Amino acid sequence: MATTAPDGDTPVPRNPNPYHYLRLSGANTMSTRASRETHDRLASTLKDRGMLCVHGGVGLGKTFAVGVHLEELAPTSTVRLKLSSPNLDTIRTTLFRRLKLPGEPPGKSSGLREAIQNALRETFHVLAVDEAQWMDTRAFEYIQELWDDEHSELAVVLVGAENCYHKIKRRPPLDSRITSWQQYKPLTSTEVLTLIPAYHPAWADVPAEDIRWINTDACHGNFREWAKITYHLHEALSTPGRTYSRDLIRWIFRHLDPTRRDDDPDDHLG
Repeated sequence: MATTAPDGDTPVPRNPNPYHYLRLSGANTMSTRASRETHDRLASTLKDRGMLCVHGGVGLGKTFAVGVHLEELAPTSTVRLKLSSPNLDTIRTTLFRRLKLPGEPPGKSSGLREAIQNALRETFHVLAVDEAQWMDTRAFEYIQELWDDEHSELAVVLVGAENCYHKIKRRPPLDSRITSWQQYKPLTSTEVLTLIPAYHPAWADVPAEDIRWINTDACHGNFREWAKITYHLHEALSTPGRTYSRDLIRWIFRHLDPTRRDDDPDDHLG
């Protein structure tokens, strides 16, 4: 994710964050226009106990932004679910454990459902569901059921790939309950040129034309792709005597994509 000053013009690095790709040493948490919008939408969603869906292509910073801002806005009340299956029993069991309820999850679904509902009625919670595109009709209906409970104080944040939007839109009852939508898109060229030099010291002295070249040739405004290249660049520059060059970047390109062919066939660095 990326940060900028309140006026949106000058990037302001924050302290390193464990959400960074591979916990990249030296990386700053930056704030893009999209991440600032996420902060505002989350604040409104939490205040109004609403439902927010953040969707978009992979690697654009959705999960990073939601995670960082929820740590600021609701550090003790956020319950995070990262889905890899639409299985409703798995979702309920995981939610039981994320709520840190005592004992083992009840064997019967009715008991598990009741334990979760009671916990959500005790105090305000933010249910943040990542990879929400994995959910099927029963899973979506269950999240809707939790939010509909008039005795609970629950805000819901769904984070998912682009098809998450389409899946929800095909389910009018859930769609009608989404109070706010946000779509993530790739960084613009202007954002890349402004943010990347402040993202990591490895880019601080790299010419703007090289950053533009890397973005056009490989990253395409995708922050995760920038993070991957930054990680390998940081590792490469840790070798004494090695400095930044376009040949070094081409070497990184080939390690990220072995099928790539560049002008220089040499795959070795001095």
